[in-house]
Amino acid sequence: MAGFGKRIDGPGGRRRIKRKPVSIHGSAVAMDRSMCVLIEDLCLSGARVRGRELPSEGSELLLRSGNRAILGRVAWEPPVLTPVQKKQV
Repeated sequence: MAGFGKRIDGPGGRRRIKRKPVSIHGSAVAMDRSMCVLIEDLCLSGARVRGRELPSEGSELLLRSGNRAILGRVAWEPPVLTPVQKKQV
């Protein structure tokens, strides 16, 4: 999880994994609640979502949009943005 969107060579450098900006409506389902989210960007290792009262760092959640779903873990939590990293199986 520590690798989500991190830069290779510090500030101003390139990211390890290229993010793709998107605007996809979806839902995030945690153990105790479900919430509407906006997926703001995607990459091979995760996604950044925007929503209200999102789960705290370390929480598992199911991110859904249309007929697609992926189980992940919240990697970090600034006030509104919460990236979700694909869970290793």
